[in-house]
Amino acid sequence: MVSVVVAFTVIAIVPDLSNYSQFLGSKDAPVGVFQMPTVEPKAIPREQLVQYSLKMINSDRTNFSLPAVQLSSNEAAQVHAEDVFSTKQISHWMTNGEKPYMTYTRYGGSGNVHQNVAIAGFTAEQYQKCNAVLSTCEVIDPISALRELEHQMMYDDTVCCDNGHRENILDPHHTHVSIGIAYDKYYLAFVENFEDSYGLQTSVSGGSVYVVGHLTSGILRQVEVHYDPLPTPAIYEQNKKLLSYSAGKLLAAVAPPLPFGYQYRQPVGYKVISADEWNVNNNFVNVAFRLGPILSLEGTTAAAQAGVYTLYAVIEDGQGRLFDVTSYSIFVEGARSSG
Repeated sequence: MVSVVVAFTVIAIVPDLSNYSQFLGSKDAPVGVFQMPTVEPKAIPREQLVQYSLKMINSDRTNFSLPAVQLSSNEAAQVHAEDVFSTKQISHWMTNGEKPYMTYTRYGGSGNVHQNVAIAGFTAEQYQKCNAVLSTCEVIDPISALRELEHQMMYDDTVCCDNGHRENILDPHHTHVSIGIAYDKYYLAFVENFEDSYGLQTSVSGGSVYVVGHLTSGILRQVEVHYDPLPTPAIYEQNKKLLSYSAGKLLAAVAPPLPFGYQYRQPVGYKVISADEWNVNNNFVNVAFRLGPILSLEGTTAAAQAGVYTLYAVIEDGQGRLFDVTSYSIFVEGARSSG
């Protein structure tokens, strides 16, 4: 029989920043089994499968009175699906060691990303046997597989993942989703990268970070900076079987500058840094701060400063809930950096 497995993440930033990440599913999920058709499936263009998946996602959201998400053109989900397909190992980590938000930034993402990953198919060892000349393995019908995976993430996710997939699909703050699908006769990888995109753009220039744009809703409350080591294949090997990921280590919260003579009380575990500019007028946002003081929090040498610094702009909605609208990763190699 063909197995299906799902993996998910939940990253929550709480108001006081004292417990900034929560994630579930640290144990391997039980493997569900369903009967695949024995007839040879027809090849279906990926674009058609993406539209089918988008329709399922929005049908699930509509059933709970949530607005539909738009299809994003960001390619990170497809790249991730192809990576999972190549290894036959379900994982939120790319084989180069990147977490989803890092890949999302590399492919031009400007919002915040939350990932669901699911697979249908045989293990890597079984897959090799299925491709033998005399194989009698059941083949995958991609439409049936996608329908079953979406149904499991929505309605059979409690034991596996404490309903993490379902909550991601039904998050009211999501505005877009990019969909990655890679498959053949015996294996299918399915990636949903949900995005919170609210009009902010992040950039780095001359050693300063800029967060600029017109917020489509909400009020900017803070900008957080999290740290990860630079991604490597070794990091992938260490983490590939984890079914969730965190936002990395919280280094700093960037806040509006205070009047002369005042300073922020420093919390334990991270620093509060005053922005050089904090202009939030109506829905227009123009925030700037220097990257150097944040890099120094990881050490005084270039080697200690190397890593991935991910910026989360946190906004508050009309009901007082905080959520992230950026997850912009800055890759720093010693004294050099790239976004």
